[in-house]
Amino acid sequence: MDHAKSQQAREFLRSYVNGNRKLITDWLDGSGNAEDIGSHLLCIMLERLAIDEKPDLSGIAGGHVIKLFQTVPGGSLALGRLMAQRLEVGLQIPPELVPLCAKLLRQQPMSDVAGNVGNKRGPNARNGRRDALISVLARVLQAYFGVHLASNDALAEDPDHADSACEIILDEMAEVVPDFVGLKAKHLALAIRRFEQDHQWFAG
Repeated sequence: MDHAKSQQAREFLRSYVNGNRKLITDWLDGSGNAEDIGSHLLCIMLERLAIDEKPDLSGIAGGHVIKLFQTVPGGSLALGRLMAQRLEVGLQIPPELVPLCAKLLRQQPMSDVAGNVGNKRGPNARNGRRDALISVLARVLQAYFGVHLASNDALAEDPDHADSACEIILDEMAEVVPDFVGLKAKHLALAIRRFEQDHQWFAG
Protein backbone atom coordinates (compact mmCIF):
# COMPACT_ATOMS: atom_id res chain seq x y z
CA MET A 1 0.00 0.00 0.00
CA ASP A 2 1.49 3.36 -0.98
CA HIS A 3 1.29 6.70 0.78
CA ALA A 4 -0.46 8.40 -2.14
CA LYS A 5 -3.48 6.06 -1.92
CA SER A 6 -3.57 6.41 1.84
CA GLN A 7 -3.53 10.20 1.57
CA GLN A 8 -6.31 10.15 -1.04
CA ALA A 9 -8.39 7.99 1.29
CA ARG A 10 -7.75 10.41 4.16
CA GLU A 11 -8.70 13.46 2.09
CA PHE A 12 -11.87 11.77 0.87
CA LEU A 13 -12.98 10.81 4.38
CA ARG A 14 -12.13 14.26 5.76
CA SER A 15 -14.23 15.90 3.05
CA TYR A 16 -17.08 13.45 3.62
CA VAL A 17 -17.14 13.98 7.38
CA ASN A 18 -16.93 17.77 7.12
CA GLY A 19 -19.78 17.89 4.61
CA ASN A 20 -22.08 15.34 6.22
CA ARG A 21 -21.88 15.80 9.98
CA LYS A 22 -25.67 15.95 10.42
CA LEU A 23 -26.21 12.75 8.43
CA ILE A 24 -23.57 11.00 10.53
CA THR A 25 -24.86 12.27 13.89
CA ASP A 26 -28.47 11.49 12.92
CA TRP A 27 -27.41 7.93 12.10
CA LEU A 28 -25.53 7.55 15.39
CA ASP A 29 -28.53 8.91 17.31
CA GLY A 30 -30.82 6.27 15.80
CA SER A 31 -32.38 7.93 12.75
CA GLY A 32 -32.59 6.38 9.30
CA ASN A 33 -32.19 2.84 8.02
CA ALA A 34 -29.11 0.81 7.23
CA GLU A 35 -28.97 1.92 3.59
CA ASP A 36 -28.88 5.67 4.26
CA ILE A 37 -25.17 5.97 4.97
CA GLY A 38 -24.00 3.54 2.31
CA SER A 39 -26.05 4.89 -0.58
CA HIS A 40 -25.27 8.51 0.24
CA LEU A 41 -21.56 7.74 0.53
CA LEU A 42 -21.46 5.93 -2.80
CA CYS A 43 -23.40 8.66 -4.62
CA ILE A 44 -20.84 11.23 -3.44
CA MET A 45 -17.83 9.05 -4.24
CA LEU A 46 -19.07 7.91 -7.65
CA GLU A 47 -20.84 11.07 -8.81
CA ARG A 48 -18.74 11.11 -12.00
CA LEU A 49 -20.65 8.03 -13.13
CA ALA A 50 -23.75 10.17 -13.45
CA ILE A 51 -22.19 12.90 -15.60
CA ASP A 52 -19.21 11.52 -17.55
CA GLU A 53 -20.18 10.58 -21.09
CA LYS A 54 -17.76 7.64 -21.15
CA PRO A 55 -16.58 6.81 -17.62
CA ASP A 56 -13.55 4.52 -17.45
CA LEU A 57 -14.73 1.31 -15.83
CA SER A 58 -12.10 -0.94 -17.35
CA GLY A 59 -9.55 -2.98 -15.45
CA ILE A 60 -9.00 -2.81 -11.72
CA ALA A 61 -10.78 0.55 -11.26
CA GLY A 62 -13.97 -0.78 -12.79
CA GLY A 63 -13.77 -3.89 -10.65
CA HIS A 64 -13.56 -1.74 -7.52
CA VAL A 65 -16.65 0.23 -8.52
CA ILE A 66 -18.67 -2.92 -9.20
CA LYS A 67 -17.51 -4.40 -5.89
CA LEU A 68 -18.71 -1.29 -4.05
CA PHE A 69 -22.19 -1.55 -5.56
CA GLN A 70 -22.30 -5.24 -4.68
CA THR A 71 -21.02 -5.15 -1.11
CA VAL A 72 -21.76 -1.77 0.48
CA PRO A 73 -25.22 -1.50 2.11
CA GLY A 74 -27.29 0.77 -0.09
CA GLY A 75 -25.29 -0.18 -3.19
CA SER A 76 -28.35 -1.02 -5.29
CA LEU A 77 -30.03 2.23 -4.25
CA ALA A 78 -26.94 4.23 -5.21
CA LEU A 79 -26.65 2.45 -8.57
CA GLY A 80 -30.29 3.19 -9.35
CA ARG A 81 -29.92 6.88 -8.49
CA LEU A 82 -26.69 7.36 -10.45
CA MET A 83 -27.96 5.55 -13.56
CA ALA A 84 -31.26 7.45 -13.42
CA GLN A 85 -29.27 10.70 -13.49
CA ARG A 86 -27.39 9.47 -16.57
CA LEU A 87 -30.59 8.59 -18.38
CA GLU A 88 -32.20 11.92 -17.50
CA VAL A 89 -29.45 13.79 -19.37
CA GLY A 90 -29.46 11.41 -22.33
CA LEU A 91 -26.40 9.31 -21.46
CA GLN A 92 -26.26 5.56 -21.91
CA ILE A 93 -25.58 3.07 -19.15
CA PRO A 94 -21.91 1.98 -19.29
CA PRO A 95 -21.63 -1.60 -20.66
CA GLU A 96 -19.75 -2.73 -17.54
CA LEU A 97 -22.77 -1.82 -15.38
CA VAL A 98 -25.49 -3.32 -17.58
CA PRO A 99 -25.45 -6.73 -15.77
CA LEU A 100 -25.88 -5.03 -12.39
CA CYS A 101 -28.65 -2.79 -13.73
CA ALA A 102 -30.42 -5.83 -15.16
CA LYS A 103 -30.36 -7.45 -11.71
CA LEU A 104 -31.63 -4.21 -10.22
CA LEU A 105 -34.59 -4.09 -12.62
CA ARG A 106 -35.37 -7.75 -11.93
CA GLN A 107 -35.15 -7.03 -8.19
CA GLN A 108 -32.43 -9.67 -7.86
CA PRO A 109 -29.53 -9.48 -5.36
CA MET A 110 -26.59 -7.45 -6.66
CA SER A 111 -24.24 -10.23 -5.59
CA ASP A 112 -24.59 -13.94 -4.92
CA VAL A 113 -23.11 -13.35 -1.47
CA ALA A 114 -24.81 -10.04 -0.65
CA GLY A 115 -26.84 -9.86 2.51
CA ASN A 116 -30.46 -8.70 2.46
CA VAL A 117 -30.18 -5.27 3.99
CA GLY A 118 -33.51 -3.93 2.81
CA ASN A 119 -34.89 -1.26 5.12
CA LYS A 120 -33.52 -2.70 8.34
CA ARG A 121 -32.68 0.04 10.77
CA GLY A 122 -29.55 -1.57 12.14
CA PRO A 123 -28.55 -1.95 15.79
CA ASN A 124 -30.44 0.19 18.28
CA ALA A 125 -27.48 0.88 20.58
CA ARG A 126 -25.26 3.80 19.67
CA ASN A 127 -22.15 1.59 19.75
CA GLY A 128 -23.78 -0.82 17.32
CA ARG A 129 -24.72 1.97 14.94
CA ARG A 130 -21.20 3.38 15.25
CA ASP A 131 -19.75 0.00 14.27
CA ALA A 132 -22.18 -0.22 11.34
CA LEU A 133 -20.98 3.17 10.12
CA ILE A 134 -17.29 2.37 10.39
CA SER A 135 -17.89 -0.99 8.71
CA VAL A 136 -19.27 0.83 5.66
CA LEU A 137 -16.53 3.46 5.69
CA ALA A 138 -13.75 0.90 6.05
CA ARG A 139 -15.15 -1.19 3.21
CA VAL A 140 -15.30 1.85 0.93
CA LEU A 141 -11.75 2.93 1.77
CA GLN A 142 -10.45 -0.61 1.23
CA ALA A 143 -12.24 -1.22 -2.06
CA TYR A 144 -11.77 2.18 -3.67
CA PHE A 145 -8.38 3.29 -2.38
CA GLY A 146 -6.72 -0.06 -1.72
CA VAL A 147 -5.82 0.62 1.91
CA HIS A 148 -5.58 -2.21 4.44
CA LEU A 149 -8.12 -2.53 7.22
CA ALA A 150 -5.46 -2.26 9.95
CA SER A 151 -1.73 -2.68 10.42
CA ASN A 152 0.00 -4.78 13.04
CA ASP A 153 1.49 -2.97 16.03
CA ALA A 154 5.01 -2.79 14.61
CA LEU A 155 3.91 -1.30 11.29
CA ALA A 156 1.44 1.06 12.96
CA GLU A 157 4.34 2.71 14.80
CA ASP A 158 6.49 2.94 11.65
CA PRO A 159 6.30 6.51 10.24
CA ASP A 160 7.23 5.18 6.78
CA HIS A 161 4.24 2.83 6.68
CA ALA A 162 1.10 4.14 4.98
CA ASP A 163 -1.94 4.59 7.23
CA SER A 164 -4.61 1.90 7.28
CA ALA A 165 -8.36 2.41 6.95
CA CYS A 166 -8.83 2.17 10.71
CA GLU A 167 -6.08 4.70 11.44
CA ILE A 168 -7.63 7.13 8.96
CA ILE A 169 -11.13 6.66 10.42
CA LEU A 170 -9.87 7.23 13.96
CA ASP A 171 -8.06 10.44 12.99
CA GLU A 172 -10.74 11.98 10.80
CA MET A 173 -13.83 11.06 12.82
CA ALA A 174 -12.62 11.83 16.36
CA GLU A 175 -14.60 15.09 16.51
CA VAL A 176 -17.83 13.39 15.45
CA VAL A 177 -17.31 10.22 17.50
CA PRO A 178 -15.57 11.30 20.74
CA ASP A 179 -15.11 7.72 22.00
CA PHE A 180 -12.59 7.20 19.19
CA VAL A 181 -10.11 9.37 21.09
CA GLY A 182 -7.34 7.17 22.47
CA LEU A 183 -8.62 4.05 20.66
CA LYS A 184 -6.08 1.99 18.72
CA ALA A 185 -6.58 0.92 15.11
CA LYS A 186 -6.38 -2.78 15.99
CA HIS A 187 -9.26 -2.36 18.46
CA LEU A 188 -11.35 -0.60 15.82
CA ALA A 189 -10.63 -3.39 13.34
CA LEU A 190 -11.71 -5.94 15.96
CA ALA A 191 -14.96 -4.03 16.53
CA ILE A 192 -15.65 -4.06 12.78
CA ARG A 193 -15.00 -7.79 12.49
CA ARG A 194 -17.20 -8.57 15.48
CA PHE A 195 -20.00 -6.38 14.16
CA GLU A 196 -19.93 -7.98 10.71
CA GLN A 197 -19.86 -11.44 12.23
CA ASP A 198 -22.86 -10.67 14.44
CA HIS A 199 -24.81 -8.79 11.74
CA GLN A 200 -24.21 -10.76 8.55
CA TRP A 201 -27.36 -9.31 6.96
CA PHE A 202 -25.59 -5.92 7.08
CA ALA A 203 -22.09 -7.04 6.16
CA GLY A 204 -23.09 -8.68 2.89
